[in-house]
Amino acid sequence: MFRAISFAGLCLLVTLFARAESTAPAVDDWYQNHYAPLWKEDPWDKLEEASAFYDETLYLHPPEGPMTAVDSRAWLAESLEGWKSDGWVSSIVAKYHSDQLNPSTAMFRVKWRDLYADGSEEFSCGWYVADLEGDSWVITQYGEIDCAEHGL
Repeated sequence: MFRAISFAGLCLLVTLFARAESTAPAVDDWYQNHYAPLWKEDPWDKLEEASAFYDETLYLHPPEGPMTAVDSRAWLAESLEGWKSDGWVSSIVAKYHSDQLNPSTAMFRVKWRDLYADGSEEFSCGWYVADLEGDSWVITQYGEIDCAEHGL
């Protein structure tokens, strides 16, 4: 009988340990401490690193017009080149709000402080959806939003 109890206890521990091993990082930590810092310095040199934070397909929600599905890496590459040619040098999170909708989906509203080579700055805001895929969070949807309308 002791062996059966010991075996059952061992199975329980292995199951609990396996679940602990497969636990993804907290979504706020993932966004604030891993994704957001990519944009602080030389962001145009971090295409590969930034791409890892996005699902292969990204759903864009433009302020005007229908939602579109794009290849996230191609979209990031084009966006980075365009922003760089506009003189953009970095972005820093100015305000952040998240909602964990369920264990595998989170939503963020973010106000970015965008800095430019000429010393100017402007603010931009975005809405993101991140989904848990395996042990990693990935951004699956993005939309530009009006900062004031969303309390940012």
